[in-house]
Amino acid sequence: MKKLSQCCVAVAAALLAVQAGAADPVRYWGAHAGVNTLKDWDAQVDFGFGTPRTGRADLERGVHGGLMVGRQSEHARYELEYETGRIEVERLTLAPLSQAVNGKGRYHALFANAYRTDRLSERVDSFVGGGIGWGRVKLPLLGLGANCDCFGPASKSGFAWQLRAGLGYRVSEQASVTLQYTWLNLPRPEAEGPPGIRYDSKRFGAFTLGYSRQF
Repeated sequence: MKKLSQCCVAVAAALLAVQAGAADPVRYWGAHAGVNTLKDWDAQVDFGFGTPRTGRADLERGVHGGLMVGRQSEHARYELEYETGRIEVERLTLAPLSQAVNGKGRYHALFANAYRTDRLSERVDSFVGGGIGWGRVKLPLLGLGANCDCFGPASKSGFAWQLRAGLGYRVSEQASVTLQYTWLNLPRPEAEGPPGIRYDSKRFGAFTLGYSRQF
């Protein structure tokens, strides 16, 4: 009986040690890169008389990526992230005019993120969450026709938020590769003019592949 009691105590102590080790948070760094899903962006162009006219910038997918550092426990992740991407403008329309262009804009953001994480198998994890922070969007001067510099340059800084979900595959005890989708809301760029321009509020997605490593 004494030996059985000692054995039970030893097993309980071992289980407590394993649980304590599992609960200890770990630090990690990571990076991800891919493309955004921007297709078009409407804007109100104000020439200073009458009602502003609605224009549109047609876009093609631009690069998107980010760097992060954080802490992870058994079912949670908390991180700071820098995110950036390219806005590729290929056509402007302000009826009755429409013209192909080649313009490039940028967005940057800093986020504090929080995620719920779950282990789906020995090597596969899922994560879902979001973040809030500060963002800036900048678009270049874009001309339409010979004498109409109607679009920009426009920029805006302010509050930003994002939602994210993804899957991670553990390639080792310390490292994982991830596939994720991010849904972003950034400030709407604007310019005083003349002509004044105010782009509509825009939410868009981004698909990225990532890599993270504990340290």
